[in-house]
Amino acid sequence: MLKGKKIAQSIEKQLKEKIKQKNIQPGLAVILIGQNPASKIYVSLKEKAAQRIGIKVKKILLPGKTSFKKVVDLIKKLNQDKKTHGIVIQLPLPSHLNSKKIISCLSPEKDVDGFLKNSKFISPVHQAILELIKQSKKNLKNKSGLILSKKNSIFAQNLEKLLEAKKIKTKNLAIKNNLPQKEIKKADLLITILGQPEIIKPEMVNKKAVLIDVGYSQRKGKSFGDLDKKIYQKIETVSPVPGGIGPLTVVYLLKNVVKAAEKIKNN
Repeated sequence: MLKGKKIAQSIEKQLKEKIKQKNIQPGLAVILIGQNPASKIYVSLKEKAAQRIGIKVKKILLPGKTSFKKVVDLIKKLNQDKKTHGIVIQLPLPSHLNSKKIISCLSPEKDVDGFLKNSKFISPVHQAILELIKQSKKNLKNKSGLILSKKNSIFAQNLEKLLEAKKIKTKNLAIKNNLPQKEIKKADLLITILGQPEIIKPEMVNKKAVLIDVGYSQRKGKSFGDLDKKIYQKIETVSPVPGGIGPLTVVYLLKNVVKAAEKIKNN
């Protein structure tokens, strides 16, 4: 099982030491707009982890009806704030706000989520995926990789490029209705970003594959990934939900914030 929690705890320890040794005070601003329950959980996890290692968190909660101008003005202010080294805009945003336009207002030096094309940081989720592939101890060079997502987003495209750079022959498929079962069965590396509870069944996957579940959904207060939990008993190199990609994503976000604070101090 590819459990991210243990690795995340080790990285947290290193970051805590680095903050002390370098005598820096990293600052993270988190903007949460509206009342999305999953977003509230994510923000809480980031806040707790940041506090554990010594990052100062400025949590900004805005009503769901907040105007585009108000959000943009806030981001511009945080871009100028010397005590804020990283800015997180918790997605999804309410439907009246254009995510791309709002994200484009971020300073590349503070875009610790790695959303912008010219961001100074690699996406924490991408870093987490690469770490789990490394932990699998499987040689995937010249093997087939498959990314399944709901839409062909920049996130999926950038992930495809990262995997191709590792010499993994990757296909990036946006799923509208039916799952490409033949493609799934052939994949040596399967990364799912669908957010559909347990849609991938044990009989669909290659038993020797590395399976990384980035999908997340909640049902009756329980957390689910895209992979059926029965897969966990059949395949060793699988990241579970919860406890797989999530803790690593949070810790790599914090690592980006510490990097940003270090860079400011060094300059």
